[in-house]
Amino acid sequence: MTFRNEDIARIETVLDYHVGKDRGEKPQEAVLQILMHRKRRFFIITIMNILALVFFGYWFFSGITALPGWIFWVLAAVFALNLASVAWQKRQIDDAIAYVEAGQPPSPSGP
Repeated sequence: MTFRNEDIARIETVLDYHVGKDRGEKPQEAVLQILMHRKRRFFIITIMNILALVFFGYWFFSGITALPGWIFWVLAAVFALNLASVAWQKRQIDDAIAYVEAGQPPSPSGP
């Protein structure tokens, strides 16, 4: 797989954030292990967001809560935005995993 310069710069930033700037000193397996752990964490966050949305939706649609309807829709919008953000971050992790697996040098892009 080939990566464009813009992709490499973005992926290097993701690697700096999730693995650390000292990732050049770590073996490729350790870097991949860290990234896979982060990917699993995003999966758990997604599950928790969906469960929270179902929980609040059940309360709202069953009439258990006395809160006005607009509060539910605001909460639903916040959870939807959060899910979109988590999906975007997970996609960045996937790109970083592909980059590291492709054997690209994991050198930091710092000074």
